Amino acid sequence: MDNPTISEKQKEILDFLYSFRYLHTNHFQKLFNHKDKTTVKEWLKDLRDRGFTNKVTTEEDSFIDRTKPNIYCLTKLARRQLKQKEKYSKKVLNKVYREKTRTAKFINHCLFIADVYLLLRDRKEPDQELEFFTENDLNGYEYFPQPLPSAYLTITTGEDTQRYFLEIIDQYTPSFVLRNRVKKYLDYATSGDWEANTNSEPLPSVLFICPTSKNKSHIFFYAKAKFEEAFEETFDLYLTTWKLLQSDSQDIWEKVTI
Repeated sequence: MDNPTISEKQKEILDFLYSFRYLHTNHFQKLFNHKDKTTVKEWLKDLRDRGFTNKVTTEEDSFIDRTKPNIYCLTKLARRQLKQKEKYSKKVLNKVYREKTRTAKFINHCLFIADVYLLLRDRKEPDQELEFFTENDLNGYEYFPQPLPSAYLTITTGEDTQRYFLEIIDQYTPSFVLRNRVKKYLDYATSGDWEANTNSEPLPSVLFICPTSKNKSHIFFYAKAKFEEAFEETFDLYLTTWKLLQSDSQDIWEKVTI
């Protein structure tokens, strides 16, 4: 993307939106570690004024809505710019045509993925390196679980790298959907696809972030029963809730064991 009228920081904004699809003003402040909020808002306003981003509006423009941070997504103009670079998938960029008409539930899901990334980034140790790949970033990796997880992340400390598939469960997700997601990883763990495509690297652990303790318990006991049927813990599965993840607790994740 070689448009001289767009600054390097603004190119980063478009890159973030390519990955996360929707981000609000507060996300960008944190992503850039910017103490001067005015600067980030100027970058965002300039991109919007020139048609590179859209502001996502809700159906009802209430007073409460107007007090929330602005939410942004990419436009067709941004797609035209990004598709010039090989690193951006045309299949992913084609989603841009429908971004302004997505449901509030879907948009909030994308925003929460960004929340999780920033939380993990803030909590990592100084000597750790975090890499975080969204579903858009993973497009084309056919040996990953299908459908793709909410995100794939690695945490590297020295020469040791821990890998994780992240599943973020939306509120009111039916129980059968939760069971199917666990079954997806059970099938994937025995398929050998990961090992065959990664020089036999250990299978990533799976992290489930649940909206309620009820969802968490349902997944826990279903997975535990499946592990007992197989007489082994087929993969490492850790569970938490949205509330617990955002707390100061030292025991955020619960591992499913037999």
